[in-house]
Amino acid sequence: MNALSHPITEDWLARFDRAAAALPQPRRGELRAELVEHLDALIAEGEPDLAAAVARLGDPAEIVAAEGAPAVSAAQSRAATGLLLLPLTGLLYLVPALPPGLLNMAVILLAAITVLTLVLRSGAAASARALGVLGALAPPLAGLGGILDKVFQAGVNPGVNLPLGPGKELSVSWHTDPWLAALGQLALLVLGLGLPVLAGLRLRRPAAADSRLFLGGLALLLTAPVGLATALLLSGARRDREVSTLVGTPLIVLAGVAGVLLLAVGALLVTRPGLALTAKVLIALAVVTAPIGVVLLAQHTTSNNGILRQTALYPLPADPEERRRLGSAWYDEAQAQTIPATAYAPGPAWVPADRNLRLGLGLLFVVALPLLAAWRTGVARR
Repeated sequence: MNALSHPITEDWLARFDRAAAALPQPRRGELRAELVEHLDALIAEGEPDLAAAVARLGDPAEIVAAEGAPAVSAAQSRAATGLLLLPLTGLLYLVPALPPGLLNMAVILLAAITVLTLVLRSGAAASARALGVLGALAPPLAGLGGILDKVFQAGVNPGVNLPLGPGKELSVSWHTDPWLAALGQLALLVLGLGLPVLAGLRLRRPAAADSRLFLGGLALLLTAPVGLATALLLSGARRDREVSTLVGTPLIVLAGVAGVLLLAVGALLVTRPGLALTAKVLIALAVVTAPIGVVLLAQHTTSNNGILRQTALYPLPADPEERRRLGSAWYDEAQAQTIPATAYAPGPAWVPADRNLRLGLGLLFVVALPLLAAWRTGVARR
């Protein structure tokens, strides 16, 4: 068995990799290569016991400390602790027994502002602070998004009633695709609860790395949850309700700003020297198609209620007994109709009518391509 593939050696190198996370990438790689070379030399000299040879290398933490790795300051430690505790505010909008009242939202905002202040005053590297700012803002924004989604989903589905003859019309409704609703709500949880933890861990273990690559990879990595959450909220905001009219335009503006920022990050990465051509192609595809994918996912699913209703029966009587008596005449399930093209929810002309095609392309553009590009960008940092 190769000495480097032995569990003892792999464990020691894994400990070194964790300890060396605070070193700049060029030196980290050089030091690792030197240690591997030294281990090979010990074995070549006739050291029979691999565990003893590894022990002679020393403690990985002490080796890294000798390199003068920057220590985590008290300000960074406080900011990291605040970020790691910030997801606890999710209890104020996730627990059904605690409705999102003004007091709850005030506590969430106060906690976010406090942690944001700690992050800005931490003196950490620019890339770590950028992630910390996103982590501090994520819980209140995700909580607000989750509340809006519940408001939208509770609304009456907009739709159309198509005349099909004397006294009868087909009832067709629009609703958010259940797959998008589930994925979008999961994305809100990832952003609101996971992003602060990721930022806190990053502040606790600072690493001097290429800021452009780090921030670019982070933007690509966040494209998936941000895109899914944005598509969910845009879909819900098209409901025919007052709150939808109020927030629809701001949501579109925010989606546009996010798209512009993503394009800017993509341009910085694509123009960076030394990045592999395959990585640049993936980045370019991801940043161009991600906004298109959000639009595809944000389209309503149009469904036939499976009924024909008699318009002459409207408005329905107030008496429940009378309503039940008219039930068989109210819904005529035997005459379910195919959904006409005119019954689909309004949207761009280029959006395909087929629901599965929309969903597949949307997930490809919003999730698969950005994550693949982020992975290729991360590989370039090693």
